[in-house]
Amino acid sequence: MRLSKTSRGLLGKGGNPAASHWNPASAPHGHSVGTGTPVLGLRAIGAQARERCALHSSCHAKECQHMKKLLSAAAVAALSFTATQALAAPMSPSARPVSQHFSPQVQDAFTLLGDTDNLNLVYYVPRRGGVAVQSPSTPSPIPRFQATAFVPTFGYFAGLELANLGGSFSTTSDLGALNKLSQEAAAKGFQIAPAPAARSTTQFLLSGYAPPNGRVEVDCQFEIIVVNGRDVRVPKCFTRIDPTQPYDLDTNVMYKFNTMPTLGGSVVAQDIAFQATTLPGWTPQLRTLMATGAQWDNIMTAQIDWDIKTHNLTRQARFTVNWRSLFEQASTFAAFHLRSCVDIEVRGFFERLVTCSAENTCGIRIEYLNNNVWGPTAPNDANFINVVNAVQNRLQDELFNEVRRYTTPVNGQVSNQTNSIFTLRANYEKLILERNETIYLQYNPGPTDFQVKTNLNVTCLKDGFEMGRVNWNMEDAGCRALLGQP
Repeated sequence: MRLSKTSRGLLGKGGNPAASHWNPASAPHGHSVGTGTPVLGLRAIGAQARERCALHSSCHAKECQHMKKLLSAAAVAALSFTATQALAAPMSPSARPVSQHFSPQVQDAFTLLGDTDNLNLVYYVPRRGGVAVQSPSTPSPIPRFQATAFVPTFGYFAGLELANLGGSFSTTSDLGALNKLSQEAAAKGFQIAPAPAARSTTQFLLSGYAPPNGRVEVDCQFEIIVVNGRDVRVPKCFTRIDPTQPYDLDTNVMYKFNTMPTLGGSVVAQDIAFQATTLPGWTPQLRTLMATGAQWDNIMTAQIDWDIKTHNLTRQARFTVNWRSLFEQASTFAAFHLRSCVDIEVRGFFERLVTCSAENTCGIRIEYLNNNVWGPTAPNDANFINVVNAVQNRLQDELFNEVRRYTTPVNGQVSNQTNSIFTLRANYEKLILERNETIYLQYNPGPTDFQVKTNLNVTCLKDGFEMGRVNWNMEDAGCRALLGQP
């Protein structure tokens, strides 16, 4: 059972990400990762310059000036790279599959997309994320998460222990998977960058308990509480682990839950801040989880739905027209429809033409360019529909005249309804010359919406509450692997 709280992503400013070239293990969350010669981000270079001159108070002016020039050069390079990527965009996976170049482990961790312009650029969308971590490559990484308990002295829950939770989720928290993606990309000569997202929706899922199969078994009752002299009916639903146990597991977890929305118009590498207060009764279980570093999937998870605008390849087709045969086909077709065809009938005429492969019989032969070879088979259904539209737009005015039905005009009223029939056109030019013609066309379905998800989990957290700061469970090999550590 899942109870969801949804927050809509706001449309913010952003653009296509430039692929930076630095080690993901040392990168703050929310930045792109690439391959090749290590180049630090602008903030990192500036920090190095300040730290170098601060530690070496006797450093020469020339050395500090050199660091300033380095910072300026990096800024110019970043702006130049961003400008070259301004028109680039992710490709549809069906148009340019790139995941086939990577291992099953990487494909399981990321959704991978190609680029419209740069064949060596690969966009990634993490399938899984978690709590953001500071200094992930150090022996003592710091999770951006805190858990405390308190007992309110007033209000409905006065005298009952509640838990306060706060922190940030990161979509790129699995640095081990990000390192593997970076290494495999470098080996094949690819660059990687987080995919740009047009919109996003974040759902924080507050989990209940479900049996191994079938519908979740629940028992719901109404609790009556008195607020300012009036009765308030509050639904209380409980489930159980198995049929032999009583209904003693409260499906409600959170009393308050606030979160910052993900930003649309940005990239999928983001941190999401949240703050929550649990209902009474959950603090002992949270203490147990924090003592062992176990997963919180039965308490709280999150899911981000990304809407990514992907593009398709521009296709080419050509059709050879035998005008004499084509006019004969049109004449026969018009005669069958009493010389007056409606629009849907004309559409059917062109659909039949497009499926014909002999111009001497049908008047037209269509070929598609696929892998640099011309052939009669359309790459897919969407391409076929685009060619039907293009052929109709090109040839309809050569074959038919549109005649609209006359309606008596009424002063002060303008009719927006069109009732038309189509008759054969006296196309003297095409009929007299009796020549065949080859016409080339290009077509592109345009951008399409591509939906993909990132699941966020809480795991590997220890201490908190009376122990103070929350720490990362470095004793667990799986937790170290999430940080890219052995």
